[in-house]
Amino acid sequence: MRFALIFLSLLFAQTASAQSLLEKAFEKQQQENAAGSLAILGLAGIPDDSASTISLRSNTDNRDYDFKSAQLGGGFRLAEGVPIYLEGYIGYARYDPVLTFSGTGETTRIPLKWTSLALTGGVGYQFDIGEYWKLTPMAHISVGRTQSDASVGAQAIANRLGLDRDFLESGGIWAGGAGGSMTASYEQPMSNDRDFEASLRYTHIEYWPIGDSKDLLVESTAANAVLWSRYRFPTGKRMFGRPVRWVGDLSLSYLIGDQSLVLGTDWLARVGGGIEVDLSDTWVPWVSTTRFMVRYYGSDTVNGFSAGIGISF
Repeated sequence: MRFALIFLSLLFAQTASAQSLLEKAFEKQQQENAAGSLAILGLAGIPDDSASTISLRSNTDNRDYDFKSAQLGGGFRLAEGVPIYLEGYIGYARYDPVLTFSGTGETTRIPLKWTSLALTGGVGYQFDIGEYWKLTPMAHISVGRTQSDASVGAQAIANRLGLDRDFLESGGIWAGGAGGSMTASYEQPMSNDRDFEASLRYTHIEYWPIGDSKDLLVESTAANAVLWSRYRFPTGKRMFGRPVRWVGDLSLSYLIGDQSLVLGTDWLARVGGGIEVDLSDTWVPWVSTTRFMVRYYGSDTVNGFSAGIGISF
């Protein structure tokens, strides 16, 4: 991360001038740090059709971090004869990079923590194309906050350079976002309680500081293209008088925006499986099916797992 370059360049400064060097460096890099925090906010704010809890960890020697996120939400068409499509998500992201310093006879590992929370909504129009295809353009707005907690890192740096710890404490940024998405989806019911569906979605949302943070002249792009597929087939078991089905899904995400700078990769592959229970004949209102899924994520630099519950109305 860009933050590491700032710290590494300061480790060899004279103690007497360390305070002024840090002040100048942090002032110079303020906008870059703000842009990095907005990139983390984009990870929480960009909609994910398979909203779930994700845990990723870097698997390279030169990048050490943990990333966790959770998202709750979904989308629906108002009615069969009303093609207005609505979507809403609330997302959380926690990014914990670890910076390693050496050069004075000892090595210090300093964890930094960034937390983001975002709320994203969308409205669009769903076009029916033939019997199985749908095309859905949407407009999105988003609002969120990203907060850095550098208290642990601040204490370690203060101890090393003899600085005032309070100077290194970081705050947060309020941000707003706007953008859009386009989804082409395919769904085909098959015989014997089997069905197949797939989609290709591109989402693009621009984030910028708002409120008390609006003087920071930075922005960040959250954008991805996702190819996704799901296949359902019967388990042979029944629950609530309805068949229980196995579910398998596979997806490939291309991270076009600034998320790739945070994760250190521009693509993620995902494979998952689980079960789906039909609740259409139960007392649960509005819910037709519920899925319990676990998934594995991987790329050239990260890997991890996710778990989630999907609900269809």
